Amino acid sequence: MDLAFFPDVRAGRGLPPEAAVRSWATVAWLLSVDGRAYVEDLDGGADQPQLRQVVKLRLLELLAEIDMRLTGAEPGGEGHQLALALEYGLSAACRVDGGELAQLFALNEEFGGDASDDTGVRELWARLCQEFPGQIPDPLQASGQREVLQALRDWSRLCEATGSDAAFLEPFLKDA
Repeated sequence: MDLAFFPDVRAGRGLPPEAAVRSWATVAWLLSVDGRAYVEDLDGGADQPQLRQVVKLRLLELLAEIDMRLTGAEPGGEGHQLALALEYGLSAACRVDGGELAQLFALNEEFGGDASDDTGVRELWARLCQEFPGQIPDPLQASGQREVLQALRDWSRLCEATGSDAAFLEPFLKDA
């Protein structure tokens, strides 16, 4: 899989500081909490192909939301993320068109069938986390709570430094 991850940031283009703090902290949170939970569900559903198919779709919707947030846009309604990802692909998290996403997520499989290939999803997920320009706390590990709280403190400090309103962190703190 030869994809460019976070191409705009790597090219030196990005959002204004206030928007960037909110965007990147939110994306790190989504990767950390929601994304890791979906990947764990893939692991736990090894013998449940139908569950894995649903989880792959949810993960694709999450990636579409992450991509939108990295551009500074607010994501559309939850029911539209999958369609948007398949129609337009991703551009900020990684450059991949809708057809390639359909292949990576093995969307050609019969839904409800007896097989579910998640190899492409796992590879994409691993690279996305590896290439992320910063640390992604892991709440699923024993030391994860400490990492999550430290990340929230760091993001709060970044908000102060950029003059951003840190209120968007409150739901994260409640989830922690």
